[in-house]
Amino acid sequence: MDAELERPILGDPEHRSPNSTICPFLRATASGGRLVAPIEAVDPRNRCVATGSIDVQEPRQQRTACLTAGHVACSRYLSGVADLAPAEPGPEPEPAAVDAIAATEGPVAPPSRGARTLTPAVLAATLFLVASASAAVAFVAVRGGLELPLASPGASAVAVASAGPTEPASSMSAASPGPDVTPVPTPAPTRVPTPVPTPVPTPVPTPAATPAPAPTSNRYAVLEPCPDRPDCYIYTIRQGDNLRSIASWFGVPYGTVLELNPWISDPTTILAGDRLTLPPPTR
Repeated sequence: MDAELERPILGDPEHRSPNSTICPFLRATASGGRLVAPIEAVDPRNRCVATGSIDVQEPRQQRTACLTAGHVACSRYLSGVADLAPAEPGPEPEPAAVDAIAATEGPVAPPSRGARTLTPAVLAATLFLVASASAAVAFVAVRGGLELPLASPGASAVAVASAGPTEPASSMSAASPGPDVTPVPTPAPTRVPTPVPTPVPTPVPTPAATPAPAPTSNRYAVLEPCPDRPDCYIYTIRQGDNLRSIASWFGVPYGTVLELNPWISDPTTILAGDRLTLPPPTR
């Protein structure tokens, strides 16, 4: 990248195009390396000064962003506007232009939300909900209220413990003594102990494994997990990225990005292809 520019040239109206659909940070190089108003067509002399440097703009990027109203969704434009006071307003980006910039540059901060438009689809859905609610109220009014079934309590079973076996009475047989017979005593019955039931252990239910929730953010599509630690991801820098736009797009603090990447000595000198370590995105 070239050397830093003086800040006044970024917002100087004499150096930018009067056409509001053209990015206000687009300039053209003249003889001697001077910056002049941009050429309002795809031209190799056009440059971007949004980040304070003189950056070459590829023809595709000029055609899809710099020379269209979609420049307001460009990460460089947002970075340049954030550094100026007050912020310069721009037209609302067209969806096709935003998609084209996202495909070219990577992370793009969403534009500010304006007033919502009541579309036919929203109006039809609202009318359907109102009609459904009215029909439900009318149905309840005709029936005279809601009747909820009451569960009848089941008959409780009463277990009657049966008496244990009665110990038989011992009987004594009286033998008539005879002259040659010796009376034999009847043996007493042997007491049989009642068996004690062995307690059956209550089975302990095995807790079901809770599946890990799948990430819902579409930012994971451009990330790859760190191989050596959890809650860590790697992002490959693309052409036109800067650290602030990357932190904003993933919804992570700018200071955290610098702490996880101590190899960055100057945040303005990152290059396409460099790999950044990031925490999990919050958007």
